[in-house]
Amino acid sequence: MEFVLVPGAWAGNWIWSEVSDNLERKGCKTHLLTLSGLEEDSQGSTDLNTHVEDVESYIRMHDLKDVVLVGHSYSGIVVGQVASRGKVSVSHTIFIEAFLPVSGQSLLEVSGLPIEEEKKAIDSNRGMWPAPTAEELESQPHLNQAQKALLVSKQRPHPGNTVADRAELETPLSEISATFIAHEGWLSSSREHDLVEQLRQSPLWQFRTIDGGHWPMLTIPQELVKQILSSVP
Repeated sequence: MEFVLVPGAWAGNWIWSEVSDNLERKGCKTHLLTLSGLEEDSQGSTDLNTHVEDVESYIRMHDLKDVVLVGHSYSGIVVGQVASRGKVSVSHTIFIEAFLPVSGQSLLEVSGLPIEEEKKAIDSNRGMWPAPTAEELESQPHLNQAQKALLVSKQRPHPGNTVADRAELETPLSEISATFIAHEGWLSSSREHDLVEQLRQSPLWQFRTIDGGHWPMLTIPQELVKQILSSVP
């Protein structure tokens, strides 16, 4: 079984290190991506389609077939579009603490975040979306101090266009094979309640609860791996 692991906003492939190690020990093959604009200094020119094509290009370049595509947080918008477009071979998509793409809407629109406030932050940061500060991470009870320090030291400003650009789906999400893994309060302040309720009716979707906060790949990687493996058809 091959997994393509896509990080959320501000993060790189390092965010999946423990999950990848656990999957590899169980005989799986893992591919860890870092999306465009997150590896070196950028002026924010990367857009949402660039990130979608990053994933598709990686899968094509490595001639991967029937992969399980895994996205965290922001990258739910990315992997959902990849699965919807059907240009590469994806057998199952796993959304971990993720936002879901809605045609014609951006992450900022579906997330429930204060849109104008976030856009101002992006504009004042040379087109980049600032990563959470140490003070902001203090409100995350599941993270220990070492994990908070890791995020502060490793997260980078994220290309702002990617969260302001509108998603486009070619196949409805209800028609892809998928698993949604999150804590109970996730998306409680978003605008995606109706979509989630619709997807709960799809026989191709399953919903699982995990209690590790927004970064379960850091806080409870072994439990997350169990959920991932048991959710793949």
